[in-house]
This record gives sequence, structure tokens and C-alpha cells, in this order.
Amino acid sequence: MSIHIVTDSTSYLPAGYAQQHGVDVVPLRITIDGVLYREFVDIASDEFYMRQESGAKAVTSQPGPEEFVGLYKRLLQNPEDEVLSIHISSLMSGTLNSAHAAAAMIESQRVVLYDSRSSGLGLGFMVMEAVHLAETEATVPDIVAALDAMQARIHIYFLVGTLEYLVAGARIGKAAGVAGSILQIKPILTIKDGMIDVYDRPRTMRVARERIWALIDGAVGHGVDHVGFHYAGNRAEVEALQQEFERRTGIPSVLSQLGPVVGGNTGPETLGVVIVDKAV
Repeated sequence: MSIHIVTDSTSYLPAGYAQQHGVDVVPLRITIDGVLYREFVDIASDEFYMRQESGAKAVTSQPGPEEFVGLYKRLLQNPEDEVLSIHISSLMSGTLNSAHAAAAMIESQRVVLYDSRSSGLGLGFMVMEAVHLAETEATVPDIVAALDAMQARIHIYFLVGTLEYLVAGARIGKAAGVAGSILQIKPILTIKDGMIDVYDRPRTMRVARERIWALIDGAVGHGVDHVGFHYAGNRAEVEALQQEFERRTGIPSVLSQLGPVVGGNTGPETLGVVIVDKAV
């Protein structure tokens, strides 16, 4: 019996991880100036950010149920195998709805769907935990219980150059009040209860960065299991932050580029930090 882990492209796993561990990744979609692309299949991230900075208009969408149906059928050819399908927050995307529709179409009780209530490495670290547990012969209920416990230990903080992309993509979530404010602030955004929310409201990027460092230092002081850094079209900037973190702490971390789907909604100047507190 095998447990097959499925996720979607917004998990932004470390390069090569999915191939090494047999994780199937379903691509989300993005329409750029009227042309539909599958994330990482039809368009690379760097190409996308160049087009975004040149003014290209992008709209994101979930994969259709048919993309899950064929995958689930292939993975369940062995009658004893199971699928655990872990996806971007259902409050941010209809991806999980498509997966539910697919599971209903094939009428299989061997497909378990999981709402990460997160995105990016918040989702990615959960996928990596599920893989680790599956490889150590944990059961699907055991893995789900571990992911439920892990959700409260995941903290996501990110800065954007401008809120215009979140507003245009209708992904602003609970941060809508900030977008409509006349105050010239540089909010630290987070994901809370499966939606984008405001964590803090510093007025300058310098203060925002100092606050991010304070959050990182505080987490390290209490103990961390994973730390990841996200960049969009600004690798050099975020990579320098990651290198400074590793120099200060000696803790290894993950550097991951946001793909077109999330980056299309946050913009090319996104800087993100994902922290998983140590389990107690």
C-alpha cells in the first residue's frame, strides 16, 4: 500500500523536491493579456515578472476537475493505494473545489482532500511534512492530524511594493481596509484563517523590514522547524536577506520564487518569510 501526495503549483516547493519524492503537482492557471498559461508548464516565473513589470494584465484561475480526475485514476490503479491531496486555501482559490468535484466523479473513498488554509511555503512545508510521514509509513489519518496541528505553527509575513496587484486580483482579503486608506503605509501582510490579513502597519519600508527581522529573531529564540524566504522578481534582494539570516543563526533555510499565480496577485517586489515554529 502506498500513500500518494498531491499538491498544486502554489506550494512552490524547493527545486527538484517533487521529482525526488514523487509528489504530483497540479498547475494553476494564469491568463496574461488574454492568453491562458499553466503555471510552470507554459510560462516561467522570470518571464512572467518581466511582462508584469512591462504592464501585462494577469488574471489567475484554478485547474479544472478534469486535471484531477486523470491524475487520481492513475494513482489509484493499485486497489490498496490512497491519495492525500493538499491544496491552497479554499478561501483564496477554487482549486480545492475542483479536486472535490474530481473525487466525486471517480467515486473513490481513497482520495482524501486537505485544505492547507495557506499558500506558498506555508502549503509547501505542509506537503513536505506529509511526504516525510508517508515515507515513514504513517497512515492518512495520522498525517491529517499532524497537518492540523502544524497549521497553528505556521507564520507567514510578506511585504509588497504596492497593493495594486492584490486589489486588482480581488485577493486582498481582510486587508481591504488598508488598500482603501489614504495613509502612506507599508503594511506587513500575513495569512490568517486562510485569508490575507494585515499583521502590522509601519509607515516606511525601513521600519517594515526592521519589524520583519524582529519577528524572525523572536521565532528563532523560541525554536523553529523550518524557515523559508520567498521572492518574486527581486531575487538578489531576498537572497541577501536569506544569507544574512543563515549567517546570524546558522539555521538552514529555503529560498523559493513565487510563481506567476501568487506573484500575479502580489507583484514583482514581493518579499516573504515563512516560519514553522518547533513542535512542542
